[in-house]
Amino acid sequence: MNNDEFRQWSRRAADWGADYRNSLRERPVRPLVEPGDIFRSIEASPPENAEPMDRIFADFEEKIVPGMTHWQHPRFFAYFPANAAPVSVVAEYLVSAMAAQCMLWQTSPAATELETRTVDWMRQALGLPEGFSGVIQDSASSATLNAVLTMRERALDWQGNKKGLAGQGQLRIYSSDQVHTSIDRAIWVSGIGEDNLVRIPVSGRFRAMDIAALEAVIAADRKAGLLPAGVIACAGGTSTGGTDDIAAVAAVAKRHGLYLHVDAAWPDRR
Repeated sequence: MNNDEFRQWSRRAADWGADYRNSLRERPVRPLVEPGDIFRSIEASPPENAEPMDRIFADFEEKIVPGMTHWQHPRFFAYFPANAAPVSVVAEYLVSAMAAQCMLWQTSPAATELETRTVDWMRQALGLPEGFSGVIQDSASSATLNAVLTMRERALDWQGNKKGLAGQGQLRIYSSDQVHTSIDRAIWVSGIGEDNLVRIPVSGRFRAMDIAALEAVIAADRKAGLLPAGVIACAGGTSTGGTDDIAAVAAVAKRHGLYLHVDAAWPDRR
C-alpha cells in the first residue's frame, strides 16, 4: 500500500466508523450466528498472492461485522465499553499511524512525559497531596498483576525475582470473594498459589469485608509462621457491587505494614 492508497483507505475507514456508529441502533446487539459460522466463511488456505484492498474491506463488511457483538449498542448492558469515545478512536489511529512504542522514555519520550503529567493531573483532580504518583496500565488485569507482584517482592525484601520463591516464606494475600477474577489470575501468575489467597467473610448491605475477621486472620497467619504480604480491597465488585470500607481496610493494612491494592471494578467499567 503506497502513501496515496494509505490516505484513501484511512478516509474510507473513518467514514465507515462514523456510519457504523450512526447505524448501531438498527443492528442486533449480538450476532445472529452459530459457533463456527465465521470460521467456515474464511478460506481454509492462505492466499497465494496479495489481494486488493477493496476485496479485503468487503470481506470485513460481509464476514466480520455480522459476527461481532456491538459493545457500544444502546441496548448492550453486559461487561463494559473500552476506548469507546470517538476521541479515543482518533487517538488510537494516531498512535497506530506512528507505530508508537511507549515502553520506556527512550522508546517514546513524549508518551512517557505525557503520561507522567496526566497522572499528576489525576492526582490534583482527586485532591491527593504532592508525592502521589504512578503509571497508567493497559487493563485492570495487568494493574492487578503489578500490584500482586509488588506485594510479593515487598514481603520478600525484593528477593523473589532474584532468588525465586523456593525456600522463601509462604506468602498470604487477603481479599473478600467480591473482587474480580483478575485477582485469582494474578495470584496464579505470580506463583503465590490460590491456596494463599485468603477470602475474608463479608457482611452487611454492601457485602463489605469483615474488618475484625481480617485482623484475626492476619494475626493467626503471623503466629503460624506465614508471611502476610498484602490486602486487596474491593470497590464495586463486578457481580453484586460489593464495596469494602476502604478506610478501615487501609487502617488494618497500615497497622500490619501490608501493601494495599483497591480493586475498583465498577469505576473501571464506567
